[in-house]
Amino acid sequence: MMNLGLWISRMAIVATVAVAFNGSAFAQAVMMNEDLMARLIKFTRDQPDSRAPVDARICKVLDLCDGTKDMPLKLAKSDSTDGIHYFGLPLDTNSKDVLIMVKHDTGVSSYLTDKTGRLRVAAILEKGTAHLITNEKAAAKFNAELPLFAKESAEQLPKN
Repeated sequence: MMNLGLWISRMAIVATVAVAFNGSAFAQAVMMNEDLMARLIKFTRDQPDSRAPVDARICKVLDLCDGTKDMPLKLAKSDSTDGIHYFGLPLDTNSKDVLIMVKHDTGVSSYLTDKTGRLRVAAILEKGTAHLITNEKAAAKFNAELPLFAKESAEQLPKN
């Protein structure tokens, strides 16, 4: 199995190329599907010491926690020219939730999905305040995130 550092480095390259092509056919070449999502979920769950918290304000507006404390996740992380991209899973192995987040200079965009890769709800944390955004408003950015993770899953992670 590939180590997390190598996977993250390769994710950074893919993300940089995808940004450079700005949504071109190259970046869209691999579409997320349940098999690729399952590979990412397995990879992320299997990584030791990959825990990190999601801000309590974000998890509260996404209805994942009560907002009194940060929510721990298992995370895979990818650095990119347009921010840091995270693929996160709740520690509860029975949870169906997948949280895709992008940290920019101005805030954090968060997208809640599941193994299907369909956007369920989205939120943004800006200037210390978290709020929901409509799926219509979030769809383009969410759909730009999926090919980054799908391409790496297809090329680097073994089939389950």
